[in-house]
Amino acid sequence: MVETLVEFFKDYGYWGMGVFAFLSGTIVPIASEVLMLFFLGIGLDAVGVTLAATLGNTLGGVTCFALGLLVKKEWLMRFFRISEKQMARADRIIEKYGFWAAGLSFLPAIGEVILMLLGILRANKAKVIVVMAVGKFIRYALLTASYVGLTSLI
Repeated sequence: MVETLVEFFKDYGYWGMGVFAFLSGTIVPIASEVLMLFFLGIGLDAVGVTLAATLGNTLGGVTCFALGLLVKKEWLMRFFRISEKQMARADRIIEKYGFWAAGLSFLPAIGEVILMLLGILRANKAKVIVVMAVGKFIRYALLTASYVGLTSLI
């Protein structure tokens, strides 16, 4: 039974890693890092797993950002009682620095909130996606390097 399950994950491992990482990048509470270690542990290529995880998680983050784009600023202003002046200031800050926050989107729970806020405040789409992808790649690359380094010692 266990061998059959492992073979299944080996056959669909990269796609599976990508799907789990995508879900983890949205509001679904899945620990993609644990699953990544599992996929590495059953013998999948480290580079392939890292790229699949990065791509899937980035697409999940894009989904959160896109959800933020669906929220109108007027709704946000009305709900949180934000003045026009405060919103204009927030827009200037987001335009100047805000997209860098996307680099922290790998953080559990708050990463999704950061991306949704960047969408609501209409941060530059291309910059958000690039910074987000780089941040997620660094996280997965460090995790992969740690795993490979530890297993080579054993």
